[in-house]
Amino acid sequence: MMRFYVIFLLMLITTLSAEDSCISCHSELDEERDESDKIVAKYLSGIHAQKEVGCADCHGGDPEAFDDEDEAMWDVDNFLADMEKQDQLDMCGKCHSDPQYMRMFSASIKTDQVSQYLTSEHGKSLVKGNQKAAVCSDCHSYHDILPVQDPRSIVYALNVPVTCAQCHADGQYMKDSGLPIDQLSQFKKSVHGVALLEKEDITAPACNDCHGNHGAAPPDVVHVKDICGTCHVNNRDLFQKSHLFSELSKEGFGQCEACHENHAVLKPDDSFLDWSENSVCIKCHLDGGSAKIMADHFYTIIDSLKENLKLAHSIIDSAENKGMIVSELFFDLEEARKVLIHTRTNIHSFSTAYVDTNAAPGFKAAQAAILGAQASLNELGFRRKGLFYFSLIITFLVVVLGIKIRRMKK
Repeated sequence: MMRFYVIFLLMLITTLSAEDSCISCHSELDEERDESDKIVAKYLSGIHAQKEVGCADCHGGDPEAFDDEDEAMWDVDNFLADMEKQDQLDMCGKCHSDPQYMRMFSASIKTDQVSQYLTSEHGKSLVKGNQKAAVCSDCHSYHDILPVQDPRSIVYALNVPVTCAQCHADGQYMKDSGLPIDQLSQFKKSVHGVALLEKEDITAPACNDCHGNHGAAPPDVVHVKDICGTCHVNNRDLFQKSHLFSELSKEGFGQCEACHENHAVLKPDDSFLDWSENSVCIKCHLDGGSAKIMADHFYTIIDSLKENLKLAHSIIDSAENKGMIVSELFFDLEEARKVLIHTRTNIHSFSTAYVDTNAAPGFKAAQAAILGAQASLNELGFRRKGLFYFSLIITFLVVVLGIKIRRMKK
């Protein structure tokens, strides 16, 4: 396979070299470069080569001037060699901001990347003259630009955190920004990071899912709930209607991240409510009070539901292992399990009445499963007892019959 790719690449270079002086010249220069620095090979592997967007479309110059380097580049007014960061916006935007042109490649492709970029923290910083601000090539690379859906692309979902960290985890590079540099290390241990980077679940959020893509900016305190609510809809809706949301908004405090953190979002655990296990509520409610009463109540409800489910599972498994038909009881188990999940969500209402009301069907379903399984075990006991007595009667009859036969023989 690799051999075929190399042969194909050589054939492509040969074909393009006959038509493009840029390819012809730089192919020769690349022979003396390391593999990672070969410009032509990188270009040919990228989306621009696939779409027949040539070197001159970005850099200018005359690709038909084969005999004179000056005529090909240096004497051409529109030629760009080493571009300033601001030049990239104009160069990339020349095509990517033209809806009519971009529609030739895709009917759904966006053409507002440059205008969005100028609203981002990166864009605002660049406009102020910060030459460290990220531009197109910092995120998408230079010549080997690949579609976002390509796993080799540095903006593919699994690769986004490392791409962002090229700058944001570099202490020297970020030292004048006033921003932290531990976002990647925090994200890696979060529930989002584990799902994305370890389990390779590309539906899990990466940096851009919370901060945006071209218009990247940290969400302000007031609208964190809306960013988290993009995925966690029920949690957001319940929280937004709660008294706690009003209090936090009034004081300008954080919302979701106040309990769950931001980059280091840990997988929620029932112990978050357990005051004896250093509940997250303690961070704000040092004196306990009504917050402790509510947290204890929520923890008790959830723990009781779990115990009921555990007991129901145990009895049903016992009945099933003994040959009893208990398949209909699994519907009750599933209902109780769903209510348990919803109860964990419902605590975001910060209302004990709401949580109690919606948890009740879970207890009812678990109890139905327990009683049903117990009835099956009772029926099994009845059957066994009946079989025992029936066996005794049969045995007695066999003995009596045997005696009778012997007497008849005599």
